[in-house]
Amino acid sequence: MDSMLSTIIEKVSNTRGEAFFNSITLALHDAIGADFTFVAILDKENYSSHTLALVADGKLVDNISYSLANTPCANAADDSVCCYRADVTATFPDDLMLQDMGIEGYLGTPLHNLKGEVMGLIVALYRRPIDNHSWALELFKLFSGRIEAELDRVEHEKKLEQANQSLETKVTERTEHLNRVIADLKQAQDKLVESEKMGAMGSLVAGLAHEVNTPLGVAITSSSVIKEHRDLLVNAYRSGDLSTEQLDEFLDVCDNALSLLDINLHRAIELVESFKRTAADQHNNDTEHINLAQYYHQVITALKPLLNTMQAQVKLEIPTDWEVDTVPGAHSQILTNLLSNSISHGFTQGEDNQIHIRGKRLADGSYHIHYSDNGKGLNEEARKRIFEPFYTTARAKGGIGLGMSIVFNLVHQQLNGALNLPEYDKGFAMEFSFKG
Repeated sequence: MDSMLSTIIEKVSNTRGEAFFNSITLALHDAIGADFTFVAILDKENYSSHTLALVADGKLVDNISYSLANTPCANAADDSVCCYRADVTATFPDDLMLQDMGIEGYLGTPLHNLKGEVMGLIVALYRRPIDNHSWALELFKLFSGRIEAELDRVEHEKKLEQANQSLETKVTERTEHLNRVIADLKQAQDKLVESEKMGAMGSLVAGLAHEVNTPLGVAITSSSVIKEHRDLLVNAYRSGDLSTEQLDEFLDVCDNALSLLDINLHRAIELVESFKRTAADQHNNDTEHINLAQYYHQVITALKPLLNTMQAQVKLEIPTDWEVDTVPGAHSQILTNLLSNSISHGFTQGEDNQIHIRGKRLADGSYHIHYSDNGKGLNEEARKRIFEPFYTTARAKGGIGLGMSIVFNLVHQQLNGALNLPEYDKGFAMEFSFKG
């Protein structure tokens, strides 16, 4: 017996799962001399059983599922050790599978889980009466603990796999949900950024309309003066009273009026064209080759109406030979936001409001822009939070708090540059650098 036990133990050592069930069933089958041997797991909900390993005539065959109703396995499933040494089909006449297989003897032992509940069976079937049933049952009882332990391990592994699968599914669902939320937030952010741009553009449009009114008003007045003196000249000519003095006077008036008309119409055209280019660039992220000094002058010209609301003067000191490959739209938006911040948050009406923009080349070839104003400057909290999205000190005035956040992102993402707030005790200062 010891030799046989050693053989069985050797066959099942270092095996797990399906390999273990196949090995233990084959080993027990050979040891007890049965015609059919199987290990099965119970499905109590459907009152059925499913084999995990099935040996017929010494060979592993495909697993089967069968109903427990009217079978000797039902007794084993009810936690009874079952032994029918002969004529088992007479005892269970409704078990057609036993009859078809020509079974005479039946041995069945229940298998228990850690809670002591029946979870499976070890069964041996014989086409002849059983001679040494005690030996077979003893082997079943001896190895049932090892089979039960493996069944428990497989069940826990299955539950763990299901839990992992459930977790993966939940993670996937949560990730998809998070991605949707992020996409929605990005869309909302884009809308807010666009709203901020349009808000700034609206202020520029209002300022432009006010600013353009002045040269257009002078042009209209000049045109009216010319028309008025023309009418006087025509009347004098038709009445035959036109004198040389009247003609000279008319020519002088025309010269002066036409000069004013030309200057102011060109001023209006310059304002409108600068505004158009600036507005178009703010929605364009393409890289272009530009003269940076000329471009900054163009943007500042377009923003003159905004600057005039605080009588702010801009001193631009950028080398006129800076020809760079960069994103004009980013520079346009950066300047617009910086100038708007100075006007909205830094300056006080009636003061000597000054803005200074200067540029220099760094040792690594980068272009460095230093922007400063002589306004109120930043307190400690504003200095720490100025680049945070939605941080604003002008919420009551309708401020959204995206202007400086947009500047931060434009410098880092569009220009691939760096940005810094230097120590400055005369107002506000910001500097940024970029490759050209």
